[in-house]
Amino acid sequence: MKLFNRTITSQGSSFLKTFLLIGLILSPLKLIEGIAFAGSSDRAIEVASWLKVEAEVFEVWTSEEISPERVRFTKADGAQSAGERSDSSANKTVLFIFPKKSSAYNTALSTSLRVFADRDIFPEVEVVLMEKENNKRLEVIEAAEAEGVDLIFATGSSSAKFAFKNYWGGRIPVVTICAKDPVMLGQMPAYNVGSGSNMAFTSLNVPVGLQGRYLKELNPNLRNVAVLFANENKSAIKTQYEPLVAWGKENGVNVLGVGVSQKHAADELAEVVPSAVEKMRLTDPTLKESIFWITGSTSVFREIATVNAHSSTVPVLSVVPDVVKAGNDTAVMSIGVGFQSNAQLAAIYGVNVLTGKTRVGDLPVGLVEPPDIAISFLKAREIGMKVPFSFLERASTIYGNSGAIARSKGKNLVAEVD
Repeated sequence: MKLFNRTITSQGSSFLKTFLLIGLILSPLKLIEGIAFAGSSDRAIEVASWLKVEAEVFEVWTSEEISPERVRFTKADGAQSAGERSDSSANKTVLFIFPKKSSAYNTALSTSLRVFADRDIFPEVEVVLMEKENNKRLEVIEAAEAEGVDLIFATGSSSAKFAFKNYWGGRIPVVTICAKDPVMLGQMPAYNVGSGSNMAFTSLNVPVGLQGRYLKELNPNLRNVAVLFANENKSAIKTQYEPLVAWGKENGVNVLGVGVSQKHAADELAEVVPSAVEKMRLTDPTLKESIFWITGSTSVFREIATVNAHSSTVPVLSVVPDVVKAGNDTAVMSIGVGFQSNAQLAAIYGVNVLTGKTRVGDLPVGLVEPPDIAISFLKAREIGMKVPFSFLERASTIYGNSGAIARSKGKNLVAEVD
């Protein structure tokens, strides 16, 4: 997945674009307030108490809440289609299985619906909030088989784990979406092969070696990394903490594990983050060679304000691009895979399966490369962190010194008249 358009331009034009972007980053808020950004609307519409969908989806889709735990999406009456491909997909049925209410899953669904429409694929899409009890989950799968569902998106790591353990070899093709690394979790033997079964996997993770190279490029003298995670989030520990510990041993970096409970994350973070700062200060008195690293544990990254309040001058980075956002309650940088990027790849896998272009068991593990990088220059200036120019060039999302957006989805700010 490319971060920017590599169309051929003159050297002068490329320099001018970079110069203008730097100007936007450095601009005070009053110079860019009131500007509208192309494609930057994040307005969501609630279609159920547990589900919100981005507004633009309803330009081509319509929704119906058919039960308290199930919502159906079908092609809107006024939606334009190219014809044959849309007609052939109209009799297909796709099921998204949500294990819980989650903004990440909302993003995954919205992105998938857009990908389907962009490729003129309009199956009947149902989203179910599935019970956590295995018997209830199996009932949902059995009903899907009886109803002739053509494809299941196992949404989230727990759904992917359930499908792997309980539906491997099943009749319905399954694609994982918004789920962590299947190789690190022992669900796949390697990245470059298919499952040979009814499942295709995608990954929210960046391989730890690549992630480590980015961290060392950001801070060549890196000495300490304090990793924040929820103790209950076993997939985050397995794929985002433990591999980093191994990498740290190989590269002379001390990796600290900082775990909190999901239920009391805010209170516990207020205690353990200052403690981690003091531990890092023992080997790095100025804290210039240390970072905090937030995993994909929702209960942790949603408390970014708490982490910032107690992190002193230590930069707070995350594997989740969405943790970098406008204003002060933000990580300074993220190096990871965004929910949208992962969902786009998973949805393309789904399209290829629905149209018969490929067999689900032949698809290798879907990895987003290069990773999504997001930067807040407001936060970087606040803590005195220098951002290498190479990161500015690669970043898909940038917030300037004012905290306002300067680049979104790999595209520099586009001003429109309000």
